Amino acid sequence: MKHFIRWAGFLLLIPAFLVAQEVEVKRERVFTGSGLYGFMNGGAEQFLEYGVSKLTARDVVYDGQEYTIEIYEMPTPEDAFGIYSLHVFRCQRADTLGCIDCLSPYQLQVVAGNKYVSVVFPSGSAAAKNKVDGLIRQYLPMDGKDNPEFPALLKELSPWSGKLKFFRGPIGISGVSTSLMHYLEEIAYTGVWFIADKPSKSYRALVCVKEEKELEKLKEKVPASDIIQSGNDFIYIRGNEKESEEEDHGGFGF
Repeated sequence: MKHFIRWAGFLLLIPAFLVAQEVEVKRERVFTGSGLYGFMNGGAEQFLEYGVSKLTARDVVYDGQEYTIEIYEMPTPEDAFGIYSLHVFRCQRADTLGCIDCLSPYQLQVVAGNKYVSVVFPSGSAAAKNKVDGLIRQYLPMDGKDNPEFPALLKELSPWSGKLKFFRGPIGISGVSTSLMHYLEEIAYTGVWFIADKPSKSYRALVCVKEEKELEKLKEKVPASDIIQSGNDFIYIRGNEKESEEEDHGGFGF
């Protein structure tokens, strides 16, 4: 009888625990195609360069805290990392959840598989920040199985967040490096992995291509001394930003 009473008491506790952890969706909107333009107020071009196909935006309450979640669905994990990499800067905590992630005072940003997810907690409270990990796990797997495939040449950068950027096209590149933008004019590339050294106004860029003739065209533009390594489908270069005569800052846009 005592065992039955204890078991019954335990069962009574389970619903209360589950209710405390449920996500209450106050508002949900889904955007595709041209609908992305209206939602992002002019910022859609950058997302579309990475091939975003769908955005789901939710205002939710989780364990008593309010959050805004934006889930962007991209073609590949690399595309998801690319758009993520343009939106993370100083992380209070990076790449600790089993995926790619960056925690800042009012936001958690995550890449899991082909999804880039932003979770904003406007209050910035300690309670909201402490519970945001539990919220994100309601939506995404955190096993790292579908993380982007980072080039072996860049493995020493791990953790990646805040150090490495990935570009698909000129819109992203033009925002961070004038020098690299000029090198890649009229070059057909599939992606660019980019590491900036802001104090020295220098960078390294791993440019991936499909055709070897594009490598030859790029090698004609880049000084031989700035080519770190090259292969059949990539070239790894270093470069420097020049001070603008009209502005008092370098070419890096971050």
